[in-house]
Amino acid sequence: MTDLLKYLPSVRGRMEAQIPLSSMTYFHVGGNAEVFFEPADSDDLIHFLRKRPKSIPVTMLGAGSNVLIRDGGIPGVVIHLGNWFKRIFKEGTTFEVGAGVLVAGFAEKAAHQGVSGFEFLSTIPGTMGGSILMNAGCFGKEIKDILIEAEALDFQGRVHWMQAQELELSYRKSTIPKDWIIVRAWVRGNVLAPNLILKCAEELRTLRAAHQPEGYTAGSAFKNPEGKKAWEVIESAGFRGMRKGGACVSEKHTNFLMNVDQASAADIESLGEEIRAKVRQNTGINLEWEIVRLGTASPIVTDWGKMVQDKG
Repeated sequence: MTDLLKYLPSVRGRMEAQIPLSSMTYFHVGGNAEVFFEPADSDDLIHFLRKRPKSIPVTMLGAGSNVLIRDGGIPGVVIHLGNWFKRIFKEGTTFEVGAGVLVAGFAEKAAHQGVSGFEFLSTIPGTMGGSILMNAGCFGKEIKDILIEAEALDFQGRVHWMQAQELELSYRKSTIPKDWIIVRAWVRGNVLAPNLILKCAEELRTLRAAHQPEGYTAGSAFKNPEGKKAWEVIESAGFRGMRKGGACVSEKHTNFLMNVDQASAADIESLGEEIRAKVRQNTGINLEWEIVRLGTASPIVTDWGKMVQDKG
């Protein structure tokens, strides 16, 4: 059992040691959170960030849809935004959306209320916060097309307001610092009959299902290289259906890595690195991971008492 808890401030939300994370991710692999924290609300999160020893690392975990957690787990504190951060408020065609809201669920809610423009979100797994960080998108639309502004906290507990144009959102990128936590966002759509919106969303889901695999996968493994498709260069390198341990490259879409037989995180990451090496050797293209890899490969062994004393 970790001794980290005794160095952390008291909170009103859930805080527990050694919580398994594999079931919280789409890959269904990975180790434990050394400490798992689900804040009661924004004030609870601010209090924790301001009072925690700064030598103790913090990692955000959303829906686990675009991450690979390594087998040794995540050291320090893993923060997951709970129910308070899953609230949605509407004013006209503008929505205030908590960062913990699943974007597909939000798209459906907006559709039933006759607000269009969010249909593409119905095909995207993950939360609003994570989607903004990576400017998620598909079918020709991205978060930048609907975002007005967002509120974030930095790891010191300071509040930041960001207009959409300040974030320089581009293909799977934003300029939001890595040590900022998005807590809510404002997005805008337009009026349309609910039946037409729902029909469009269903058509997009059907189209996506026809081209992407089902199962334990975290979506596109690699970003598309400039002027090319990642799946094409992976296919050309001969990786369709390739297996390593319990992991494999999807037969249906070669930019998807799958956990098909009780894979370890190491199986999946190693297979991905083999792909990157072969593609680089064949074409000179350096595939960039789209999946975010978190944690350590080896079990966590940290003397937090010494860390806190040495670094404060």
